[in-house]
Amino acid sequence: MKQFATVRKYNWQQLWQEIVLGRAWNNFKYKMADLSRTFSRYQSLRVAIICGVTVLFLWGFGTIIYILNYPGSNIIEAFYATIVLLLGGYGDIFGGVNFKTPPEAAQNMSGWLRLFSLVLTLTGIGFVGVLYALLTDTLLSSRFHFFNSYQPSIPQKDHVVLIGLNRVGQRVAALLQEFKQPLVGISSTALNADFINKIPLIIDNITDALGKVNLANSKSVVVVTDDDMENLEIALMAYAKSPTTRAIIRTYDQYFRDNVARLFPYAQVICTSAISAEVFAAAAFGENILSLFNFDTQTILVVEYMIEAGDTLNGLLLAEVAYGYGVVPILYQSFKRSPVKLMPADHTQLSIGDRLIVLANSNSLQRIERGEMFPRTWQVQIEKVLAQDAIFDGANEISIISGCSIGTARELMHNLPGQLPVALYKQQALLLVRRLSKLRVTARLKPFVQDID
Repeated sequence: MKQFATVRKYNWQQLWQEIVLGRAWNNFKYKMADLSRTFSRYQSLRVAIICGVTVLFLWGFGTIIYILNYPGSNIIEAFYATIVLLLGGYGDIFGGVNFKTPPEAAQNMSGWLRLFSLVLTLTGIGFVGVLYALLTDTLLSSRFHFFNSYQPSIPQKDHVVLIGLNRVGQRVAALLQEFKQPLVGISSTALNADFINKIPLIIDNITDALGKVNLANSKSVVVVTDDDMENLEIALMAYAKSPTTRAIIRTYDQYFRDNVARLFPYAQVICTSAISAEVFAAAAFGENILSLFNFDTQTILVVEYMIEAGDTLNGLLLAEVAYGYGVVPILYQSFKRSPVKLMPADHTQLSIGDRLIVLANSNSLQRIERGEMFPRTWQVQIEKVLAQDAIFDGANEISIISGCSIGTARELMHNLPGQLPVALYKQQALLLVRRLSKLRVTARLKPFVQDID
């Protein structure tokens, strides 16, 4: 039976060509967009000037026509009558149409002058309407820039530069704000108004924007646009401008991610599909995955456990859970729904109904699922007590930290020197020795040697 495997290989020379050509094409598109915006702005200005000059000309020309051709008119009345007509006030001057009795204003006016008034009104409506439209556009643009002027200032140093403000980018920005991290966002497209004033923001082409964000003094650059090649290109541009700034690149393709990570070790390349796969695999164990993050090339999961009968965690001390399975307990709540304890003590013992939240990777979750704990490799040798009351207190401390019964601990303390009959993890054993030392009990660590019958 033949097995076929498809391996995606990248021709890196072709990749660099694509990067260079893609960058040139993007720069060309940005320049054309800037040119178009500039042309549009100046074109609007020219249209406004033409319309304004035309309206002023018609205003003066109409005033002169009425002075010369309308009996009994003066310069003031002709001046105001012309502007009223230009603003669409033909009906205000001549009133309604009456076939039997002509309007009073038209009785002393020749037909051609009345037709001229109508043409003046229609022309004024057109040109003044264009001026109104341009004025409205200018006011809206001014309002947009007015609100933009209230954006927070761009940080000067130790900040995060976030490039790509899609849904993922906006979520990253929200998390960084929760962590009180200074940041500045870069987007090549307009954003919704709700997001504009939340962070310092630059809406421009990426090449120009990188020169405005104090990149040399930044802590890191996070690139999360929707295009893998664009993310790589932006990261390369950022590295060229500031080699000491850490780059975090988002990708979708696992093969692309692996190749880029090998070629550019200075960057941290995160594949969203690979992270999603780990979350689905972890959720398959039946636990509640609350969140996840990437740390030191590993995906760390935030997992919630509700202890039930038959669980591999039931009855264990948190020290045994942490060092035996390689997880970090960060929250504990007893089955009685007592107050939540953050970073609970190692001697806390789990029981049915308890709630526990830990930080773990996928390997740790598999070990918990199978109940495969790391071996305990250390023992505690207790030599002597320096005070009589230390016998009672030392026995209590031994029972709490090691998890052995209080009877076993008291028997040991009354028969010194002696060795704790249960093996411990190194961190447990070190903690026990320190606690006993404070109680004036001399103890030391020794490697665990399993008895062979």
